[in-house]
Amino acid sequence: MLKEFADQSTIHGLHYVSNDKCHWTERLFWLICCILSWFGSALLMMNSWDAYQTNAISFVVETSSLEFQTTFPAVSVCEMNNIVNVQKLANKIFGDNRNFNLDEIVKEITYFKGTSYYINEFCMTGQYNCPKNNFSKIAMSTRSTCNEVFLNCTWNNNHHFDCCKHFVLTETELGICYTLTMENESPDSDDFINMYSNRETGPGNLLIKLSSPSQVFIHSVVDVPYYNTISTDILHAMMGIFKQYKFVIKDIENEDEVKFVGISQRRCRFPFENYLKVSSKYSYSSCIVNCRRQKQLEMCNCTSHLMPNSKASEQCDINGLICLNTHYAELSVLKKKKSKRPGLECECVPSCIEAEINVITVESFITNENESIIQLMMDRLPAERLKRNVVRGRLDVLVSLGGSVALFVGASILSFLEIIYYFIIRMRNVKIPKLNRPKTSKCEFKMK
Repeated sequence: MLKEFADQSTIHGLHYVSNDKCHWTERLFWLICCILSWFGSALLMMNSWDAYQTNAISFVVETSSLEFQTTFPAVSVCEMNNIVNVQKLANKIFGDNRNFNLDEIVKEITYFKGTSYYINEFCMTGQYNCPKNNFSKIAMSTRSTCNEVFLNCTWNNNHHFDCCKHFVLTETELGICYTLTMENESPDSDDFINMYSNRETGPGNLLIKLSSPSQVFIHSVVDVPYYNTISTDILHAMMGIFKQYKFVIKDIENEDEVKFVGISQRRCRFPFENYLKVSSKYSYSSCIVNCRRQKQLEMCNCTSHLMPNSKASEQCDINGLICLNTHYAELSVLKKKKSKRPGLECECVPSCIEAEINVITVESFITNENESIIQLMMDRLPAERLKRNVVRGRLDVLVSLGGSVALFVGASILSFLEIIYYFIIRMRNVKIPKLNRPKTSKCEFKMK
């Protein structure tokens, strides 16, 4: 069967190797040629496949700025301290004649950031009747509502809008935050805020007035506030201070074909490629939070009570909070792979639509009012943006692999179907009629 396949195959060179009437030196010559050709074909195919796996995507800079439609980044407001509510709850738990250090216990629970110094110092001695569980309820009852946090909101200096209608409640590992993003805006709404900036609208700006000390996060539309947010992306809202922040933004666009390229090849994920338990959409920040959640469960068998989408049965009691505090370095600080220092090692790729945002100037003014004013201004419209292009798609790989086989072996898809035909279909036949072959071999030449 092998000899018959070699005699009849359209793969170049095999019939010379199997021909009995050729001299053994000729057959050896063609065998060496076939082996070298197959080796060269395999080598070229491996190089093509490797290029597809590692260099399928390229970044280009687009400068056709007149056509750019830039989305204003998402803005999240997270309250950091509500002294009045903290004192009220401390009065309820510990009484009026209390050690005022106990107020810090309520504050640690409400605005938990991974450490619990006062809980460890005062609650573990048994001297005080500290709450032992249900910390998420304590946090919810202490934090301000949206209407208590916001006083006024203005878009582009002239569009006053209802803050709590557009700043949507968002669960984060920092607790409840309120987020304004274009993704939550409905064009059919009467109070629609068009957060796109272009040559007609000019750079966008947002002004918000707050009634309590807060942290304001400026981030891409899919990201969320989290422990490891870069400090320059955290804006501190302090009472009696008007702060004006100017930033620049560089968007990232993607070719339609990018989503058909593997995640390992493009090294990013789209929001719909989500596998996280803490969020309905994928983002780099949500991935880090999900990684921290898994590590908390692994080390302490529970998660922070502020962890998004956490079940009540998974949330830590007081002993769990002490455990999280003990392993603070391993749970809070990010580290690179194979690093020996303690930290959290996460395999998270960036989002494919994550914009680059940089605050360039900060100005502060004293207002002497019992409010905090934050103004976020796009310094200028982007003059360029990055775009992911597919330089090696699936069709390119198919053409490259097929070209390699055709160049070195002279084979096609039909040639490989012959292998299936000869060694599967034909071998199952009971009787195979012999083909009439010419008696003259290709190695014989008749002289006229």
